[in-house]
Amino acid sequence: MKKLGISGICISLIVATASLISGCASSLPETQIVTSTKRIVKPLPSFFRSKPLPLSRADSTRMSGIVLDYFIQASEQQLNKEYEEALKTYQRILHLDTSAMVFYAMGNCYSNMRKTDLAIEFMQKAIALDSNLLAAREALADFYVEHEQFDKALAAFQDLERFKPNDQIIIYSLAGLTEYLYPEQSEHYFKKLVNLTGFESDIVKRYGMLLVRLNKGPEYIELMKHHHAIHPDNAIARSMLIEGYQLYGQIDQTLQTIEEFLPTSLDEELEEYYQSLLMTLLLTNDSIQLSPSIEPHLEKLREFKTQSWIVTISCALLAEHTKLNSLADYFHNRALSIADSSHIQESIGLAMELMRIDEQTLFISHCNRYASKYPNQSRFPFLLGIRAMQADSLESAMIFMREAIKRDRQDADAWGELAGIHDRYKQFRESDSCFKEALRIDSLSASFNNNFAYALSERNTELNEALRMSLIAVSQYPDNPSYLDTYGWIQYKLGNTEAALDILQKALTQELDRNGVINYHLSMIYHSQSNTEKALEHIAKALEIKDDPEYKVLRDKLQTP
Repeated sequence: MKKLGISGICISLIVATASLISGCASSLPETQIVTSTKRIVKPLPSFFRSKPLPLSRADSTRMSGIVLDYFIQASEQQLNKEYEEALKTYQRILHLDTSAMVFYAMGNCYSNMRKTDLAIEFMQKAIALDSNLLAAREALADFYVEHEQFDKALAAFQDLERFKPNDQIIIYSLAGLTEYLYPEQSEHYFKKLVNLTGFESDIVKRYGMLLVRLNKGPEYIELMKHHHAIHPDNAIARSMLIEGYQLYGQIDQTLQTIEEFLPTSLDEELEEYYQSLLMTLLLTNDSIQLSPSIEPHLEKLREFKTQSWIVTISCALLAEHTKLNSLADYFHNRALSIADSSHIQESIGLAMELMRIDEQTLFISHCNRYASKYPNQSRFPFLLGIRAMQADSLESAMIFMREAIKRDRQDADAWGELAGIHDRYKQFRESDSCFKEALRIDSLSASFNNNFAYALSERNTELNEALRMSLIAVSQYPDNPSYLDTYGWIQYKLGNTEAALDILQKALTQELDRNGVINYHLSMIYHSQSNTEKALEHIAKALEIKDDPEYKVLRDKLQTP
């Protein structure tokens, strides 16, 4: 909401007052001192008598001039941000003039002083004196928002709408407030707002989000159609229309619309279309059923011969996923021919996204292709190694991590993961060597320090060194439950049982430990204290989270008389 500035206030006050005293004489000479830089107003002694004497017509004329002088002085003080002094001057005016503009000006002073309660009070007084003073109504509505009195703000803006029914700022405020308070009512204001703004893209997008929230799919599609019809050459309007069709599963319409845009689309636009299309179909997993529609569309794009790697790789993966093998080969080969060093990070990012959404087949084929394309890049074998570890294929994971290190001996992540694999095979010499290499590259890494510390604690070796490394991790992430677990477990191994219990209990409060280790460790510590009840409580929780044979052994031991 645009607020009336201080300079605007000055002009308004002066004009308002001047209209009241039109034709009157100026102030008496003894009430003013004129200097070369500033006009200073001195109050008459009679101003502050508790019982003012009856005024003659001459006195009234004289005081009207003085009121104007005070308005000018107060306005100057506001301009200079002397709000306390301005308020004192306005208070003097109130002995002579209680017009709405005085209260309005005081309300703005209080607002600038961050005294919103008083700002609201004085704006209310201004409106009570002059219900048509729109500047005061606008300011009051803003003050309610600032004070988080949203229902009152809504009522104030609705009152303003009666005076200014097509004011974009007022309708925007009403749309935002009702969107927050009463979403069903908000649709009316957003509909009005998009028309007032000529379907401005940001407003259309926000209105669209509201319709999605209200589960109004047909209305959402119609909104995007209107938006595009009004802005047919606007890339954002095109993109939002395509996203709308995708969002509500109208894939045939999506493909048709993209085809309509092909002749005039830039590669940057197409990148957005095809990335979104690929991910939509992968996540909904209905690409195979749609292959009859996708195949002719990809054939048309094949003729288009885009120079964008992103568009080409998206089409390649789409064809591969829908078992359109010849098209997949064509687009993959073309993507590989387009790719250069500038596409390394994009191809790595795509691999990570495919792994995140669990598209294993596409992920593996993509990593293998680009591992060959970029033979010095370690990330592709590294990611393949992570995937193998997730599948419990440790031998394969070890091969991939070694390949990553062969390509880049400074890949600390690969050293750290290889250390963990050796540790699981109880190849402790190799494991320690890999951990040390990872820490040589990144000595302050919280994860490397924590993992090496935990590996040493499990073997009851070099516990003081393990404690030092654990502290490095905890000092960086004091609320990380995994790091706290390691730190607490080492304290227990060092004989600091009470400290260990406190640390592990804190770890439990951070978040639910989904692997059960913290509860398992607590159970073991309570067992060492012969507190069988507590030990059984925590091992039961551990088994709820993970059906681990090691946990069962401890439970059975605890249950044996």
